Amino acid sequence: MNKKNNKSITLLSIVVIVFISLISLTGCSFVTNDEANNDTGTKEQVNTGVVTKPNQVAPESYYGEWIINQVQAYGVGTYSREDAESLLGKTLIFTADKASYFGDRPSAIEKVATNPIYTETIISESDFVENNRIPFDILGIKGPTITEINVSGSNGPVSTFFIKDDNTLIISGGGTYFELIRKASKKQ
Repeated sequence: MNKKNNKSITLLSIVVIVFISLISLTGCSFVTNDEANNDTGTKEQVNTGVVTKPNQVAPESYYGEWIINQVQAYGVGTYSREDAESLLGKTLIFTADKASYFGDRPSAIEKVATNPIYTETIISESDFVENNRIPFDILGIKGPTITEINVSGSNGPVSTFFIKDDNTLIISGGGTYFELIRKASKKQ
């Protein structure tokens, strides 16, 4: 019985050592939210042709107040034409401290996330069309790529928008794409 116990203990020891080794090796490849929040934006992560820059700390070109100017395209989704048109003229905000929600229900616009996390991804036109079923030209996008910004908060996704230029964003929600224009600051 003593030989059997020694074999069991040896086998158990080997299993524990292998398990701990695997955990140590795989633990090196993960980044926690705290580590991601300290990213200065100097590193780029490349995944299957997509460049992602999480948590930029410098003031971003998309920070500011934005007005929903027009519907760019209707897709298959949850917004009726009346829902979409009711959002025209509404203001959204994206700053380091807060971000407007925008999603599958028009009422989402009433919520604001604090301390949002912005993740920037460069998307090719073919990947955009594959994922969104809308070609660039319908949205007025020129060029082979567009920058997608996914905004998340402590409770999950907040909104997703695309940078058309310094004064124009495209935001999607409820299967509908809206053009946002930068709200002009009052000159004194």
